[in-house]
Amino acid sequence: MNKQITPEVTAPKVNVEVLANHYQKTYEVAYENWKERNKLFIFLVLMAIVGLLILQRGDMVNELFVKYVQKYFELKIPDDQDLIDKISKSVPFSLVQSGILVAMFYFMQRLHATNLTVMRTYKYLAILEGEIQPYLGLPGVSGSFTRESKFYWNNRVFMQTMSKWSYVVVLFVLLIPFMYFKLAGDFGSAPLTITVVDAIVSLLTFAYWVDYARSAFKLDKDPATDKKKK
Repeated sequence: MNKQITPEVTAPKVNVEVLANHYQKTYEVAYENWKERNKLFIFLVLMAIVGLLILQRGDMVNELFVKYVQKYFELKIPDDQDLIDKISKSVPFSLVQSGILVAMFYFMQRLHATNLTVMRTYKYLAILEGEIQPYLGLPGVSGSFTRESKFYWNNRVFMQTMSKWSYVVVLFVLLIPFMYFKLAGDFGSAPLTITVVDAIVSLLTFAYWVDYARSAFKLDKDPATDKKKK
């Protein structure tokens, strides 16, 4: 009786060039997201500063705004004095502050999502480097294809580690006071609808900040160290 011969299964040949191109494209995407994250951080900081300025120096901001309108529309004193006075008294700064709060929520959410994408992508690049090296026949001590893995973590300085602390603390120092003063000013003076909306937006913004801080500390670790712990 003839024995049935099971054909030997061979692993598909790896196209190293395709893998290397995928690595390069992934790095380019990570770099673009990294630049986007930095811009979002700056926008968020500027938005918080403007909000705090309006809260703490509302009269000065109002005066600057009126002068800008006066110059832009070429309003003259005393001919247009009544109109200038009406403009000065009718600027809805409470709504402007609520608008800034919503903008801060938007930038915080975008910063949170982009930061996650950046950190996960760099972890993925480190995994790709470990997979590419054997296919190229590189020895374990080789420095090629270790840019985001061994080379980066072996040459990382202390201040790079402190960067995540700086980002988290700066956002806390700017966001929390603005939300606190805004909500404190809403209670008893703003309509109930605006107060409720501001409270919800503030809570959501704070929640995204908390998870931004948590993910920054959780994901910013050497993958090799994580493997040893497991």
